[in-house]
Amino acid sequence: MRNSNVKTLVMIALFAAIAFVLNSIKLFTMPYGGSVSLCSMMPVMLLAVLMGNRAGLACGLVLGLLSMLNGVYIVHPAQFLLDYILPYTFLGLAGFWGYQHKGKVFLGAVIAVVLSVGCNILSGAIYFGAYAPEGMNPWVYSIVYNLMSNGLEGALSIVVLMLLPLQRFADVIVKK
Repeated sequence: MRNSNVKTLVMIALFAAIAFVLNSIKLFTMPYGGSVSLCSMMPVMLLAVLMGNRAGLACGLVLGLLSMLNGVYIVHPAQFLLDYILPYTFLGLAGFWGYQHKGKVFLGAVIAVVLSVGCNILSGAIYFGAYAPEGMNPWVYSIVYNLMSNGLEGALSIVVLMLLPLQRFADVIVKK
């Protein structure tokens, strides 16, 4: 049992580190700090799919904490949670149905990304609505802005996740 716990902790750290590195590779940057990274959501979702939601949630939490190394902009404690902790942590819910059926993997990943981006949309509308162009509804602005950045990255991460040979990964990571 002890080796299993150590292996899980190592996998959480490894996948969080990979996600952190991918998060540093920006495909493009948007105004006010948003960006699309190179599928940085995918490692957290992959770990969740392979090792379960507990490992995925822990990996997402570690990634959220690591993301603060790149700079933090906090206007309120709830905004901190909505922008830095919860979006990454929610990615760990992608593994709800395991890795055996691609359709269920896809559904789990979509739910995880929707929850993650939903946190960013909520934060954007409530705490950063002042950046919306004059006359534009802050909710519409936040939805458009976050779908163009985090939503796009989530979609790319899901595509890459679906292209991976999950059974091969499971044979190496889960079964040994």
